[in-house]
Amino acid sequence: MDIFQYIDHYKDETFETKDFNDVDAMIFSFLAYATISTIVKKDKKYTINDVANQHIKLYSGKDKNIIAVKEANVLLRYIKDCERYKNCLLYDYEFEENDQVQFTAFSIEYKKNHVFVTYEGTNAYFSGWKEDLLLAYEFPTLSHKMAISYLNRHFTFSLKHIIVGGHSKGGNLALVAGMYANVFVRMKIKKIYCGDGPGLLKDSYQSLRYKNIQKKYLHIIPNYSVVGVLLNHSNDFVVSSTVKSILSHSIFYWEVEDDSFVRTRLSRFSEALDFEIQKWLDDTSLEDKKEFIHNLEFVLEKANVKTIDEIKENKLRIFNFVREAKGMSQSSKTALSSFLTIILKCIEKTTKEELKYSILSFWRWNKKDEFK
Repeated sequence: MDIFQYIDHYKDETFETKDFNDVDAMIFSFLAYATISTIVKKDKKYTINDVANQHIKLYSGKDKNIIAVKEANVLLRYIKDCERYKNCLLYDYEFEENDQVQFTAFSIEYKKNHVFVTYEGTNAYFSGWKEDLLLAYEFPTLSHKMAISYLNRHFTFSLKHIIVGGHSKGGNLALVAGMYANVFVRMKIKKIYCGDGPGLLKDSYQSLRYKNIQKKYLHIIPNYSVVGVLLNHSNDFVVSSTVKSILSHSIFYWEVEDDSFVRTRLSRFSEALDFEIQKWLDDTSLEDKKEFIHNLEFVLEKANVKTIDEIKENKLRIFNFVREAKGMSQSSKTALSSFLTIILKCIEKTTKEELKYSILSFWRWNKKDEFK
């Protein structure tokens, strides 16, 4: 079964009668993408039911966000009347999105004194994607610092039991926040979840801080992972996905049996990708990595591109800027063109059949025609 069938099966079970599990962790992790910045205030607490009902009132038309955000909005509305989720408290919401950083975090109290802290992954805004690329050589990033600060500010003097998690970049933020939070917070963290998120640079991966949290850490990735095999990673729990493309990044396609994900082995595609990425990281100098990110940022700024969708819409202009860029070496132009080609292929990899599957699934997943 899928995530929604799991929700249907256990919708009448509260967290008092049925313990929190890995599937719940990914549901809460994915909720961080939902468009609720205009609904929730930093200093107030809301039930998930309240937030979802406000979301329906505010966003009653067609959802034009990227797939991850659309899916999170559907998920928020789907769980709003379930006994298991509807009374969970959402609070300490923090949101910042500009040219330098893309960051969202909030806490979900799913039963008394038990809190799940969730961090948003990469959405359509390019500042988030830029930070993903910075992970190849920079540590900590601005989002890392904000994620660590969030835990320290809200939980240093708290008596609550904490689980930290996130999907994609959000999972990487959860891992780093769990590693570098102060000792009073780390003592309260019971588990850290990374849902198909990037790993760590070698120094951090081999550090004592990582070793100290490994027993609490779970890296859940689909068998056709693209993002989760980036950088150095371990504690991998490979789950079966019903699609074999970039769409497998979404938890909507992860298979569930009873109350846990169906375990399998990594596909040859993801194993090969893992090897090639690590080889590139090992063989490329720090200066070349920095130059690559600088050139990419320069070209996208020149083309006035701020979101991933705009890369596809402006691809001809972008490639022209790359070709005509003065002061950029031919090898840099080749590397940049190759990368942009890969990005476009990933966007277009969602074949017509899979898009059709997605559309039909959305109709099935929606209890009401809220997104018509």
